[in-house]
Formats: sequence, C-alpha cells, structure tokens
Amino acid sequence: MRIAYVDDTKQRGRRRGMGQLVALGAAIFDEDQVQPFAQAFRALYDEFEVPYDVELKWANSQRTNWWGQSDERKAKQTPMRIRVLELAQAHKARVIVVIWDLDGGVSTAGGEGPEDAVITFMFERVSAQLENAGERGLIVFDKPGGNHRDEADWLTGRAEMVRLGTEYVKPNAIVTQILTAPSHLHPHIQLADLIAGSTTAAVAGVQHGLDLLPLIKPMMCVNWRGHIGGTGLKLYPDTLNNLNHWVLGEDTFVRGAGGVSLPSASWRYPHDDGL
Repeated sequence: MRIAYVDDTKQRGRRRGMGQLVALGAAIFDEDQVQPFAQAFRALYDEFEVPYDVELKWANSQRTNWWGQSDERKAKQTPMRIRVLELAQAHKARVIVVIWDLDGGVSTAGGEGPEDAVITFMFERVSAQLENAGERGLIVFDKPGGNHRDEADWLTGRAEMVRLGTEYVKPNAIVTQILTAPSHLHPHIQLADLIAGSTTAAVAGVQHGLDLLPLIKPMMCVNWRGHIGGTGLKLYPDTLNNLNHWVLGEDTFVRGAGGVSLPSASWRYPHDDGL
C-alpha cells in the first residue's frame, strides 16, 4: 500500500510570456515509511528548536509569520527545507508535480477548467505509478478552505473520477475516495506543499526554487524510458514542454512509443529558458 499526500500552490511566472501557474505536488510514501518519516520530521524540529505547531510551508503570509519575525528564526527556514527534502529522499518518497500556465492559451482540458484538470492529471499519474508497480493506494489532499459544506462539495466533485476512472486510467489502483486532512497534523502534507511550491517556483523561474530542485529531481517519477517530463512533472499546455530541457536538463520528451527532441522549435522557449 502506498499513500500519496497532495497540496497545491499558485505562483506568478517570471519567464517570458508566462502567466499565473496553478499547480499540485504529491509526495508518495510506502506505508512502512509513513511513520518513520513523521518521526524524523519531528526530530528535525527538535534539532532546530522549532515548535511542532509551526508549519513548514513554501509561502508564508504575514499572518503565519513563520514562527515570528526575528532574523534568527527566519534564517532556519531554508536549512530546514533542505533537510526535509533530504529526509524525504532517505525515506524513499516519490514525487509528482502538475503545473498549468493560465496564460498558455488553453482554458480547458477534457472539458475541465484548470483547477479541476490539475486534479485529474494528478489522479491519473498517481494511479499509473501504483498500477505499473503492482501496488494499490490512497490519495490524501490538504483540507480545502471554506466550511464543512464546501469541503463536502469538493470531495463530491472528485467521487466519480475515483469510482469510474478517467479516459486514460481505470479505477484499479486507488482503493477509496480521495481523503482530506489538516496539514498541521501531517508532515507529509507539509512536504507536499514544499515540493509543489519549490518545483513550481523553479518552473516559474524563481532562483530559490531552482536551487532546491536538485534535491527533488531524484525523487520524481519517471516513464518507461527513464524521463521525468510528462510523468513526474506534467506541464500544461504542452507548449511548455521545452522547460523539461531548461529546468530538468532532459533532451527528449516521450510521446507514446516515440519522442520529441528538446528543445523543440514547435514549442515555447526553443532558444533559451525565457529568463
């Protein structure tokens, strides 16, 4: 059994012609690594002398303050992010990130708008990874905003996808409806937030995200040819796929039994990374 913990992020792209990015990040754990990772995460908080109720989030608003405003405390955040990613790798986490550029000239995918489509993209990739490995599992999202009715409506909106599958995946690998949980109680969801935030920042062209990506890249799921693009990192619309070259360093984007050499003249950023 494997458990995929998922959280979302929204960021403004900095590359030429890039708009707002809507994204999800997933951290997938074998069931026997769930508790050990949580214990190691808490031990890290002890080491850095940070209270357990402080969430390690990618984006910290003025309201959250990331444990106060002192320079000494804020200086702990980046070293802790690095250590958390190292812990995730040590506990064999696998990673999937889905990113949609709202200014990419495409407003729907399979009849769904961006907010719903990125969930479908994530569901398909988690399902495929589990089924290809002969495994089954479940998906846990960070609790959505709003009241109980809002959360119930959100979950109801995902029920048919899990029950029937999608055009590309059958409902074989996910054993129950999508679950939600509060991130402050689950280090694994905080990890998913960090993965979503830092990978999306890297795609957006933010240096701090690019700096953390080498810690995330070894955990990203790959396709049958060993490439991350389209599998561990799904970019939409497809015209963004040259960023698999500029961000991940890949020279091929796999499509079916064939592939497209990167960078491709038919996609955005054929000559440079847009920065």
